[in-house]
Amino acid sequence: MKAAGWFAAVATALSITSCIKDEAPNPEADILSLAFPENSLRTKDVEIYNDYVVAYPRPHVNLRDSDIVHIELSAGATCRRVANPAANDTLFYIDVTSESRQYTKRYSVTEVVNFPSHFGFETWHRPTAGYLYENPKDGALQWYSSNNGVAIAWNSPGKPAQDYPVRRGTLSGSMAVELRTMEGPGNIAGVMYIPCIAGSVFLGGFNALTGLTNPLRSTLFGVPFNSGKPLKLTGHYLYTEGTGDYILPDGSRDKTKTDRCDIYAVLFKTNGQVQFLYGDNIDSSPQIIARAKIRDEDIRTNELTFFELDFDYDSFPIPFSWDELKSNVYKITIVCTSGRRGQFYEGRPGNTLTVDNLNLIYDVSGI
Repeated sequence: MKAAGWFAAVATALSITSCIKDEAPNPEADILSLAFPENSLRTKDVEIYNDYVVAYPRPHVNLRDSDIVHIELSAGATCRRVANPAANDTLFYIDVTSESRQYTKRYSVTEVVNFPSHFGFETWHRPTAGYLYENPKDGALQWYSSNNGVAIAWNSPGKPAQDYPVRRGTLSGSMAVELRTMEGPGNIAGVMYIPCIAGSVFLGGFNALTGLTNPLRSTLFGVPFNSGKPLKLTGHYLYTEGTGDYILPDGSRDKTKTDRCDIYAVLFKTNGQVQFLYGDNIDSSPQIIARAKIRDEDIRTNELTFFELDFDYDSFPIPFSWDELKSNVYKITIVCTSGRRGQFYEGRPGNTLTVDNLNLIYDVSGI
């Protein structure tokens, strides 16, 4: 069944179902799952975020005109596929209308064909229409950041983008990403306590459903990578230490404790159980193949600094395999943060890390 006919069938079936319900119509308008034909993707599934679907097609697969063989929506919702006439990485859109007919959400369905080797942070994107914060985007590859979680914690749709911990910055006259450690909102409706927020960007995704209940599992580190064997991560940064007291996870303050920024990349192997790394295992997962990480003793303050980080393969038990690389089981993430322990909601407010011109250097001799 072609996409248009399939969507019409889904809409009709869901409309019939909604007519026999007694409860109030559901106001949600979400895509819960979506699938393209078998063997068309390099990953197990597409990645679905708030209003954004990411697909990683296999070489020479045309997803723009491909059928969607399965889609699951919020209870009672209907949807329609909308073509994108522009020649860019957005394949098409899906408009989802809630059962109550009060809400419609437009999802962009985007493909990532090639992993970029250079990240210049020149393009920025508002991930959620209801909030003003931005995240950088390089080609079709969307960066995620602590802004995604902060928006949930603050719940302030009108807050300007420049007031978030991740925002546009400049280095040597060109656009860059600026990361700041800030005081947090404190107690959030009795659900959790956030005394401090570090600015961070990373390649991967974000699970809003666990943003408050299990924040260490809300950051989804890793995007598919089959371009080569990573050798180095290079770039430029400017780091300024904060002058405030160090804030601990319980909200107490330590005037003597210092903080550090962090820049690193991790290559890891996926399997049926492991599709991402998380805030609680990004440093310790047995699936890690290699890591490139800046050392504390090499971090300079208050000066524009070039860095070159070598990938360490010797410290991890899983060996690199060209065959596994080509079979699309590897993922990679790059992480930059203004606070070394920001995932635990601690740090030194005022810490600021500005990063630009990241380059991933890799060997292609085995491809």
